[in-house]
Amino acid sequence: MTTERITGRIRKLLALAEGSEGSEAEAAAKMADKLMREHAVSLHALREDQILQEDPMEVTAIEVGKSTWAINLAWALANHCNVSALRAVRWTNRNPWVPNSVDRKGHMRRTFALAYGHKADLEVWQYLYSVASREIQRLAKEFRDEYRNDHWETPSRTDVTRFREGAVEGLGSKLYAQRRAARQQETSNCTAVALQTRKSRANDFMRSKNPRLGRGYSGGVGGSAQGRAAGRTISLNRGVSARGNSKMIGGG
Repeated sequence: MTTERITGRIRKLLALAEGSEGSEAEAAAKMADKLMREHAVSLHALREDQILQEDPMEVTAIEVGKSTWAINLAWALANHCNVSALRAVRWTNRNPWVPNSVDRKGHMRRTFALAYGHKADLEVWQYLYSVASREIQRLAKEFRDEYRNDHWETPSRTDVTRFREGAVEGLGSKLYAQRRAARQQETSNCTAVALQTRKSRANDFMRSKNPRLGRGYSGGVGGSAQGRAAGRTISLNRGVSARGNSKMIGGG
């Protein structure tokens, strides 16, 4: 008998024990206990198995390109969404982790943020990345326009890059402060523990798929103070509210 069939049978027996009375309930409880002992299945393992059935672990990716600010944004949001992410480079014409994704530009060297976690958390991560990246691009455009008005010339690419990287840093620090404040306000630490468990589960899943991780990524030109200030004004509440069935610490 496979592990899935064993745990499934135990859950049915426990449900029968809870929903019945008298000798039927007692017999179901004894049989469940016998199976749990024989197969070393704990109540914790049953709960874990149920969580994974309802919200399985998956892998997905966002194409972030060569920009340091984009991969750093993916990492900042991954931490916020209890997801573990890696930087992955592939020679391909599509996103290998998204079914039926084809790019007409053909094969080229592409850079992805490769993420591991619960399906619901990954969906939130992908959506918030689209929201935050659009906001950063919008703020960068405003920065360029204001710079032209003030200096009568176009800012250099390095200036704009520093602004974008700073915006990611500012948003990341804001999200960290929100998570910390939310944990401190919890009347019970059950929610915080549950979320930390999701994060640990995602990290363990990532490492099981990548037993030989490379060195950490470093790059970029360094964020500007103006960019950091702008990043702290970004609100992700719209993105979080669009995923009402998902729970995170700190909305945005």
